[in-house]
Amino acid sequence: MRKVESRKRKVESEEPQQSGRALTTYHSSFTTCPACGAQAQRETAKFCLVCGKLLREDYHPLDSLRASYRLQGKSFLIENTKKEEVANLFELNKNSVSETAWACLVYSFVPYLGILFVPLAFVVGSFGYVVSYRQPQLGGRKLALVSIGLSFVVLAVQIFLWWLLFIIPELGRQI
Repeated sequence: MRKVESRKRKVESEEPQQSGRALTTYHSSFTTCPACGAQAQRETAKFCLVCGKLLREDYHPLDSLRASYRLQGKSFLIENTKKEEVANLFELNKNSVSETAWACLVYSFVPYLGILFVPLAFVVGSFGYVVSYRQPQLGGRKLALVSIGLSFVVLAVQIFLWWLLFIIPELGRQI
């Protein structure tokens, strides 16, 4: 028992002499992981043993979720195992006519007033398709075809909305 007390005294007397460090208690000298709350085993630890987070980083809202699934430090990118190229409507499209057709189609999504842009989307899309055949280096053929096709769908929806606008008051009068 006396040996243990003498060791404690020796350690206490040596601590203030260590490179000017402030005296700290045993529990506070270990760093705590901001993600999972686990205490590091060493004072010089860089990573958490439980979740793998860098201990010098601050807390981020997803850290506790990642720590619960042991996903700390892993990327969420999904790699395509097949080397198939994904079609992009806007890739290498320098055809401003087909881009204008797409803009007209987007404006035609506005309920009721958008019906004014449906014929524009169809006509400008057709013209963009012709331009893509005459100047294939500009591109924009897929975008023009999509604008033409979707303009018919939007036209059907707009006609249905206008029909509802006139039929609902008639139904109210019959009741």
